[in-house]
Amino acid sequence: MNAPTMVLLLSGGIDSPVAGYLLGRQGIKIAAISGFVNPAGDERHIEKIKRHVEALSRSIREEVSLQIFEQRIALSQFAQCSKPGLTCVLCKRAMLRVAEWLCNEIGGCAIIMGDSLGQVASQTLQNMAVVEEAVSIPIIRPLIGLDKVEIIDIARRIGSFEISNLKSPTCAFVPSRPATKAKLEDVKREEERIDIESIVRCLRESVRQIEFAQFFEVANS
Repeated sequence: MNAPTMVLLLSGGIDSPVAGYLLGRQGIKIAAISGFVNPAGDERHIEKIKRHVEALSRSIREEVSLQIFEQRIALSQFAQCSKPGLTCVLCKRAMLRVAEWLCNEIGGCAIIMGDSLGQVASQTLQNMAVVEEAVSIPIIRPLIGLDKVEIIDIARRIGSFEISNLKSPTCAFVPSRPATKAKLEDVKREEERIDIESIVRCLRESVRQIEFAQFFEVANS
């Protein structure tokens, strides 16, 4: 029987590689996808994400694929939102839609996210509910009840913690006061105003596979 496949929404931070590891060690096949937010020509995000995928592949002893898409396409539109505090929620909903599309393309069954309850403003229960309403596919959050110390301990063990701390440009679109209790009707109103379907279509068209120089020697690591 073939192992089920899940799409990992991967960032350059500490949490999402750990989330991928916790599912991957259970025999789940992982396909990673990451939204690229750096200025054109700046490849630091891609290099960092590639190193995360390499560490994840070694830790679960299974090759993890990687695809990148141009999330800045969406963020440039979200920056014009009449409610700036909703930018992070709008961003996550857009990324989930791309991850859902990829999941359907490859025959996956769920999306993995690195959310930990209440850790940052966008990860309140209310915001999580608003974010996941954007898709119909199951969302798996293996870190939901872990605190930061526990997550960092696992990250150190699998070799991703040092990678997460490598310098790379931060997102220039994060609002000064992100909404912690976003209302679904407000979010949908903004999405309708900026034509979210067209934006997500552009995001899907920007998806590209990242090739690695050689196959991961996961079996012998």
